[in-house]
Amino acid sequence: MRVLKWFMDLFHQSAKSMRDKKGISSIFIALLFLIPFMTFSMFLIESRFLYTIKNSADDAVVAAALAALKSTNPVDIAYGEYVLDPYAARDTFYEYLKKNMKLDENMNPLPGSVAAGPVHVDEFIVYNPGSYPTFCPRGTFIKNTSIHVVASFKAKRPVLTGLFGKYVNIVIHRDVDNFYNLQEE
Repeated sequence: MRVLKWFMDLFHQSAKSMRDKKGISSIFIALLFLIPFMTFSMFLIESRFLYTIKNSADDAVVAAALAALKSTNPVDIAYGEYVLDPYAARDTFYEYLKKNMKLDENMNPLPGSVAAGPVHVDEFIVYNPGSYPTFCPRGTFIKNTSIHVVASFKAKRPVLTGLFGKYVNIVIHRDVDNFYNLQEE
């Protein structure tokens, strides 16, 4: 309530100054301060919103990669190193990525998707025993049976479209393994 009264007093005072042609410089200075402040505030809100979209898509990619890792025999997984069929893993990954990100068969977004355009899986590599220890193309150390995924898509910018463009590119890089070892006694 106090803030509203303060704004109303400021409004009445500025309206009086405009009628008297006095104080135009103070109004001009206030606008010069207010416009960048509002732009910065919108930038902060928008960056948090886009960060939430990226986290949601990241969760979808990780869940799809974990589903692909589980596409092998669970008993083999429990007893140490196992070999993952790259083709079955790829099929399972795409199946669950489409469900998790709400995509159609051509990887285009359906209503409710965080993507504003087609989702591209730029890199998909299965690391089986014998191909590790190594580093993925983006520099992560691989020491277990893993899936390396790089996915990209466009997200719609909610506020500052005129200033920075209508869309922002989001790239997700994940190296996912599900290492655990069941010891026999």
